[in-house]
Amino acid sequence: MKTIDCFIPYNDVETVKHNVEQFRASNNVNQIFLLAHDATLPQIEGCSMLFIDTLESSATLRQMALVAKSDYVAIYGKFLPIKVGYGAIDRVLKIAETMDAGMLYSDHYAMKDGVLTKAPVIAYQKGSVRNDFDFGSLRFVRTDYLQNCADLYAQNQWKAAAMYELTLYISRQITPIYYINEYLYTEDETDLRKSGDKQFDYVDPRNREVQIEMEQVCTEHLKQINAFVAPEEVTDLAVGGGTFPAEASVIIPVKNRAKTVEDAIMSAMSQKTNFDYNIIVVDNHSTDGTTEIVSRLANYDPRVIHIVPEREDLGIGGCWNMAIQDERCGRFAIQLDSDDLYSRESTLQMIVDKFYEERCAMVIGSYRMCDFNLRTLPPGTIDHKEWTSENGRNNALRINGLGAPRAFYTPLLRQIGVPNTSYGEDYALGLAFSRKYKIGRIFDVVYLCRRWEGNSDAALSPERVNQNNYYKDMLRTLEITERQKMNRFWKGRATQADVDAFFDRQLAEWKDVEERYRNMNVQTKAFVVDGKTYCVQHNPARLVSTGAKIDKQTISQRPCFLCDMNRPAVQHGLALNERFKLLVNPFPILKRHFTIVSRQHQQQQIRPYYGDMLDFAEQLDRMFIFYNGPLCGASAPDHMHFQAGPKEQLPTTCLSKHYEIRAATKQEMVERFNEVYDKLPVVGDENEPRMNVLTWKDADEFVSIVIPRTKHRPACYEAKEDTQILVSPGALDMAGLMIVPRAEDFNRFTPEMVENIIKECGV
Repeated sequence: MKTIDCFIPYNDVETVKHNVEQFRASNNVNQIFLLAHDATLPQIEGCSMLFIDTLESSATLRQMALVAKSDYVAIYGKFLPIKVGYGAIDRVLKIAETMDAGMLYSDHYAMKDGVLTKAPVIAYQKGSVRNDFDFGSLRFVRTDYLQNCADLYAQNQWKAAAMYELTLYISRQITPIYYINEYLYTEDETDLRKSGDKQFDYVDPRNREVQIEMEQVCTEHLKQINAFVAPEEVTDLAVGGGTFPAEASVIIPVKNRAKTVEDAIMSAMSQKTNFDYNIIVVDNHSTDGTTEIVSRLANYDPRVIHIVPEREDLGIGGCWNMAIQDERCGRFAIQLDSDDLYSRESTLQMIVDKFYEERCAMVIGSYRMCDFNLRTLPPGTIDHKEWTSENGRNNALRINGLGAPRAFYTPLLRQIGVPNTSYGEDYALGLAFSRKYKIGRIFDVVYLCRRWEGNSDAALSPERVNQNNYYKDMLRTLEITERQKMNRFWKGRATQADVDAFFDRQLAEWKDVEERYRNMNVQTKAFVVDGKTYCVQHNPARLVSTGAKIDKQTISQRPCFLCDMNRPAVQHGLALNERFKLLVNPFPILKRHFTIVSRQHQQQQIRPYYGDMLDFAEQLDRMFIFYNGPLCGASAPDHMHFQAGPKEQLPTTCLSKHYEIRAATKQEMVERFNEVYDKLPVVGDENEPRMNVLTWKDADEFVSIVIPRTKHRPACYEAKEDTQILVSPGALDMAGLMIVPRAEDFNRFTPEMVENIIKECGV
């Protein structure tokens, strides 16, 4: 059987003698080391002494790694007495050998005020990355893993995070962290606080230095497993578009809160704002008088919307879904729990202002713990200042909560959906939103969390605490998996081979788009115009783009279909650089048709990004890149984007006046493009000259065709029905491939019509 070395904390002679005897009961214990702060403590026969700073420092683990000789080490984490169960060490070693485990831990008993109670723990998951995961005070680690981390101990010099770092290192190995569902030892429990008092330890300012260490360790782990999201990968939102029945809705799920719900609703009604808002109360079949209170307030103030669901299987998350799917829900959905209050009359205004200031998808405030007389209770203000704009989206995976009140951009919340649970649904949303989007933070207290005996998390049993923690670990497992999948698409600078593989993956997953590409047997006509061959393509699928309204009012009222939140969930992105990602175009003109979109929602404008266009032409050596100006064929002028297609389909018949730029270097190309750009006129208050641009890379030089434009669409586009021709020229049309979505237009096309349309819209 395998052997084991034991490491036991030592600051009291009688306690350590007792503990040493507990471990010596197994014949498979090889060495025992005592971990002491005090060099004056007497030697214990048969044991070696290691002098340490803290039990979980890098220096301590490095010493342990240097002296350990057996297959496994047992690490006890308390200076208190432990009682090792009968045959427990041998049992652990047998399981370790069977499972080839990297680390093992088990259920145990706890002695609390002289009373023996069970202290079960939970199984470790991929998402168990919080630093306060409860392994109990006794864990068993493969010695070679302890030793493999010796370099980390030397580099990082953690005071408190070394054991956490070792655990995450082991979790990345093939051999598992194994949970033994048996009660193998008994320890003294000295922290007798209720669950509601313990849950905020990680935001205690006194623990800030420790938390910084833990954050650094967790961040590195996420990088190692490809689940890290970089600050620049956040997606901006244009939250001002579209029409909503109200600017904001306060969402209050409630069940049997007759004691508190009126205060909550009155708190919402008293808000002072420069916008319209309503209050949606989802009354989940209350039986204590809550329903009558809400009905009375709804009759008093029409802003109060009282919903009683037909379903009886709703948790808090299900009630949220009922509220946000209601047609009366506003642009922003803002949380108010039925036993809490807004702390100031400006809370809603501050939250909505934050959405617009930071173009964020979610806003989280700060709150103060208080009693029913609004007197502050420990720990006081919960502001989650561990959140930073640089790393909050990653650190969110390490901690168990993100703060309150929480507010969401409703269209995105509807798309993501709220888990139908009554615990952790808010945390699930925080993780999902932070994966791609900016989270706005308000560190001033805008919310009062009233603690009372009816709170759902005030005093939970160990089993319930475990259930809650297991659920949040599961949420983290799902989120880490999603981030890993996202990073496979988003990370790095994609090559042509990456793009080809990405295209195949997307079509395999996106069946209706795969069918469009497979059935692209479009009709074409070839005309000779001015001695040049010009092609006309009948493509009914392009009616979506050709017929798109792009006036300012329409654009402001429709959701941007290039923003992440408004795209189909199946439509993934592949990073080309830190600013742009590539999407498969779902309505193709070309046999491999891509849209290259900015990660930020910003107006179509080529000059700042012409260098990116050249980069893409170089990266994607079998493709050409093209650009439609805001009034030159772009159906999404509000979101910066290029398009790309195979070089063999590059149109080469330009009937309009144009510039051809060639140069061997990108710098020369940019200089020459800027010369052309500066020559072209800007119409009215438009943000750039009207133009289409096509760019590609030949063997030894770059090529760009710049096609100036005078008009967006020809007169025939707006003509009466019998003379109307629905054609909206973009870069491909101007370069020799006219796209016609309607069969009747395609059938009557003539060379003269082609020439007139191109010359009318061009120069």
